[in-house]
Amino acid sequence: MAEKKSRSFVEQRRQTILRILREKGRAGVSELAEKLGISTLTVRRDLDELEGRGLVSRRYGEAVLVEGDEMLGGSPAYSPSKVIKERIAEAAADLVDDNELLFVNTSTTALATVKHIKSHGVTIVTNSMHGQDLTVPEGGMVLVTGGEVRPPRGVLSGEFALANIRSVAASTCFVGCGGISLTAGVTSTTQQEAIVNSLMVERSDRLVLLAASTKLGVSAGFSYADLSQVNLLITDKDATDEDIAVLLDAGIHEIRRV
Repeated sequence: MAEKKSRSFVEQRRQTILRILREKGRAGVSELAEKLGISTLTVRRDLDELEGRGLVSRRYGEAVLVEGDEMLGGSPAYSPSKVIKERIAEAAADLVDDNELLFVNTSTTALATVKHIKSHGVTIVTNSMHGQDLTVPEGGMVLVTGGEVRPPRGVLSGEFALANIRSVAASTCFVGCGGISLTAGVTSTTQQEAIVNSLMVERSDRLVLLAASTKLGVSAGFSYADLSQVNLLITDKDATDEDIAVLLDAGIHEIRRV
């Protein structure tokens, strides 16, 4: 079934708009359209629906989140999205064998995987500036690629990072994404991240994609992998049977809901 006709994808796109607003507090219609890879008309329709639910307020061409203590980017100790990320991260960590060499990108879900790894002697290679804060697996190590620092998430990119990634042959690549689209594939919100992620995928034997169901049906703007390159997608239980069938038909090898 075509992506644009999937009701579940439409709702997930709207949840992605809410996630963007939680992170930024407010965003313009054109900005949202660019991030999601959709038309401004579609964005306005989604915002009309969200405003009708009392979740969004429209002001001077911008959308503003009206979700209480999360409105200005607060980070409560408990939230459904954090629980989902931890479940996905734990499931990913269970896949790791002793002495593996892994790529982990700057996705918060991918980085959360590291602290759940129980295997011995695992080496983590990450392009996150915060790699120094990760829990090192027993008998293993964390290597940071270096490179140009891009705030606010501490993404390391550029030729210095790419040169170091080219020297690595990893068994598994654990990456998050900005969105998963039938037309654009696996996408990132910035070109620099997409270039790094693409090379990590190329230099790995296996691609494990970690993504909440809210990212299904969304194009974040910059493609870095075809769906056929995804060996395993780990997502949450809100992904519908229809979502799973569509993505498997599009080329993803295996999908697990946790």
